[in-house]
Amino acid sequence: MPVASTPLRCLGPLALSLTCATAAAQAPAATDLARLDGFALGLEAAGRFSGVVLVAHDGQVVFEKAYGLRDETGEAPLRTDDRLNLASAGKMFTSVAILQQVAAGRITLDSHVGEVLEDYPDRAFADTVTVRQLLTHTAGAGDVDELFGAAHAAERARLRSAADIIALHGRRAPQFAPGTQQKYGNYGYVVLGRMVEVLSGQDFESYVRAHVLAPAGMTRTGFVDCDDPAPDLAAGYAEVEGRRVRNCATLPARGFAAGGQVAPASDLLRFVQALVDGRLLPLPLFRQATTPQHEFMGLGFFATGYGPGVPDAISAGATAAAPTASAPTCAATRIPAKP
Repeated sequence: MPVASTPLRCLGPLALSLTCATAAAQAPAATDLARLDGFALGLEAAGRFSGVVLVAHDGQVVFEKAYGLRDETGEAPLRTDDRLNLASAGKMFTSVAILQQVAAGRITLDSHVGEVLEDYPDRAFADTVTVRQLLTHTAGAGDVDELFGAAHAAERARLRSAADIIALHGRRAPQFAPGTQQKYGNYGYVVLGRMVEVLSGQDFESYVRAHVLAPAGMTRTGFVDCDDPAPDLAAGYAEVEGRRVRNCATLPARGFAAGGQVAPASDLLRFVQALVDGRLLPLPLFRQATTPQHEFMGLGFFATGYGPGVPDAISAGATAAAPTASAPTCAATRIPAKP
């Protein structure tokens, strides 16, 4: 059967999903790859997309192309090996890091925050919220508004670590009874990142570099300052008071446990392969992590389709990585085969 064509829509909203199955999908047909290219070209022409699309089958790249400019104020075209901001796709590194603690027997998915962060300020949060709920956004953890928007620049400058953020928001109770609702947010992943630090004895960046990026061979993925002048970093922009400015004015200064790392598309493929090969997590635990636990979420991974008209079946299929035009980001997705 030919590769399904409807999943091409997932490049529009760039919803994040990293999926895997035991049976591999068929390789995408040349006509489908041509349609994918045409779709991306259309977005590029409309000023809605600047980035890299990579499609692989059985670990082999079958399509890779860059679109648009590396910096909208310049003339240099984006290259396939340029590094792009991962935005919330970086939450997957935090998911892997905390699941490695589960695999090592240091905690379970149902361990409470307070079992690890013994001095967590709000005891209702510490004693009721579990690792599983943080991973699935069902903890009522809330967000960290101070990290985003030009108006919060001064506050953002003071929040340099997970401990700093917990000191700011650790006294608030869950927004709802943990496990009863689902609301996507960033603060829960900050808490998970701090738990990784306490359990491992390493700062979050060092742990991720040593135990996630290095085993996966992701040599060009990492944590950099938003205003780093490296020539291979794509530049993102945002609207502030009617002006186009670098999005460093609205985002955390550096990647952290809730996302914002940088990577080339090829390193995301390495990440997928390392997960599928069992180099980062035991395969039974990875299968559990990519199985829906609550609505669309697995254990830190989007585990269903992207919305109306897009198949819900999880598939190893082909993997794509792409950033948006105004704020370059990467996301892993798939083009599954029809059953």
